[in-house]
Amino acid sequence: MPRLLFTIVAAASGWQLYEGEYGRNWFDNLGDARENAKLLAATLHQHHGIPTAVVIEMTGSEAVLLARHG
Repeated sequence: MPRLLFTIVAAASGWQLYEGEYGRNWFDNLGDARENAKLLAATLHQHHGIPTAVVIEMTGSEAVLLARHG
């Protein structure tokens, strides 16, 4: 089963959370986006066995892996 990525991307004045290729939520601060993404990823894996990962992409930097489940 392919891994489902939750990706946090810097937006104009906040942070956009993507589930796969689809925009899911928008957050004012990075901490809220991180916690929401980690909770979603952990819950999907725990309850449905779906392998997940959380990454953050920042302009001018490489993506950073924040969490991985399964």
